[in-house]
Amino acid sequence: MAKLCRQLLHSQYKLKNTTKMGRYYTGDIDGKFMFAVQNSDAGERFGAVSQESNYIDYVVNKEDSYEDICKELNAIEQTGCIKRVTKMFDNEVGYNDDICKKYGVSHEDLMEFADYRMGKQIKEWFDNNPMENQLNFEAEL
Repeated sequence: MAKLCRQLLHSQYKLKNTTKMGRYYTGDIDGKFMFAVQNSDAGERFGAVSQESNYIDYVVNKEDSYEDICKELNAIEQTGCIKRVTKMFDNEVGYNDDICKKYGVSHEDLMEFADYRMGKQIKEWFDNNPMENQLNFEAEL
């Protein structure tokens, strides 16, 4: 289970039938927005500030945002959605309404899970790059 959680949180886990479509974010962190669940502006939840573009260009300032990132990740964890969604993915290859219902996973749980993955990436990037004060990425609209 711990291995699957790490895979999910590091965007290495590909959900069945969702690898051909979707939107990506690239820069100091890279990943794919969870299809039909996660908004392109999810980074704003973790202190990212948008810049004008055909993409959303984000910058996250460590000094301004790191503590809030940690608090936001903790708040998401406290909802229990990470455990529910992880349990579902531990036992299923993909998901649909029936599978979500079976595990008590709501659409909001999926949205929170998807945002949590991004927030963890942002936090881990700062943790792994202690001399960096700014993280940049762009998100497809």
